[in-house]
Amino acid sequence: MLTRSIIVTMIFLLGAFTGLQAQTNYAFTAPAASGLPGSIVEVGIDMGAPSDSQGFQFGLSHVAPTLTLSSIEQGSDLLMTNNGDGADFFTSQMAPLGGPGLIVGAIVSLAPPLESIPAGTSDVAHVMYTVASDAGPGSTTALAFLNTLGDPPVNCVISVNGVSQQPILNHGSFTVETPAPSGVTVTIDDACNCSGTLNWTNEAAYDSIEITQDGITTSHAGTATSASISLTDGVLTDFDVVGISNGQSSAAGMGTGICTQTPPSVGPSGLTCVIDHLTCTVTLSWFNNDPAYQALTLLVDGVVTANLPGDATTVDVTLAEELIEYTLEITGSGACGETLDSISCLTACLPERFKRGDVNVDGTLDISDAIGTLNYLFQNLPLACFDSVDANDDGALDISDAVSILNYIFAGGVPPADPGPNVCGVDPTDDALDCAGYNTDLCN
Repeated sequence: MLTRSIIVTMIFLLGAFTGLQAQTNYAFTAPAASGLPGSIVEVGIDMGAPSDSQGFQFGLSHVAPTLTLSSIEQGSDLLMTNNGDGADFFTSQMAPLGGPGLIVGAIVSLAPPLESIPAGTSDVAHVMYTVASDAGPGSTTALAFLNTLGDPPVNCVISVNGVSQQPILNHGSFTVETPAPSGVTVTIDDACNCSGTLNWTNEAAYDSIEITQDGITTSHAGTATSASISLTDGVLTDFDVVGISNGQSSAAGMGTGICTQTPPSVGPSGLTCVIDHLTCTVTLSWFNNDPAYQALTLLVDGVVTANLPGDATTVDVTLAEELIEYTLEITGSGACGETLDSISCLTACLPERFKRGDVNVDGTLDISDAIGTLNYLFQNLPLACFDSVDANDDGALDISDAVSILNYIFAGGVPPADPGPNVCGVDPTDDALDCAGYNTDLCN
């Protein structure tokens, strides 16, 4: 039992002794610093001491040509001594033997009253480095404390009451940051479907590029400078473009974009259909409600008859047959290729209509019509409709037509042949006579 008690006691004392040693450790600490190629980076050096200290010295190496030493100055805690005037003695060598690196030495006070750096962790020095413009992004080099810099070599020590304390050397590092892509812009390529292109400029040679849109990240080749994107109508969208080199991600190059989607086109309106019954040609005219139609189409009874440009407002079509009602329709493609609402009309080509015996085309049958026939036969006066003069429908114009009219009016004879004197109609006989000038308004 005694042996066990001694062992337990030794373990307790060893633990207490180890804790005491940890509390009394002195240290110089350099950080894990980073910076962009071509930039100037400030690196702070901390000193840790369990007791007040009156001075220190250290050597710190760096790797060239990645870093070039620019300057060194007192840290903020050292500057607070001597009523804000800083250490009385602060010196440095920026090109010591054994470099590249630097040597720093500081004494807080050279004359009474002697001041100290309070116990604890203190910011004692700031070192400025210039990062090479061609430094490889993602590369990491050491910021190492050395006891071999200078001639004679300068050890890393902390002076406490005239005694040099050997500190723990917590080395730092420097990582070359990856430059962020710049000039991130959004171009809307097609406002119909809100597709577009994201463009940017690469500021370094990247191994890969990551693009984040709406929380979704996609990976792209390191040489890419653009990517196809899709936006939502009316929604402002943020884009982050990150370059990755040697495993080191850059800060995000940022851009935004918004799409105002093209609305569906309103189809044509105001269709009019005017037919020339002599030629059976129909002239269609309409108004376009959108100047951006891609194309228009004429359909006759559902069959495409003509393909028209999007800005067309009129077209002629000849009907294939008389006395058949046709549906004429205008449709097409809107600004985004959507099918337009169609407009249509119904029309038919009617043959030459007239009232038989109405020679003077006044809508009635009387003695003037017989006289008109005689005037044509013997005085060669013009006629509007030869078929109306051909009262007996024998295909010839002669005095028998005038006699037929008079016989009907005054002697109760046979009325003029079809379509007769009272209603308009077509000539049932295929002959050489025509009726180009009859006023069909009289048919109503």
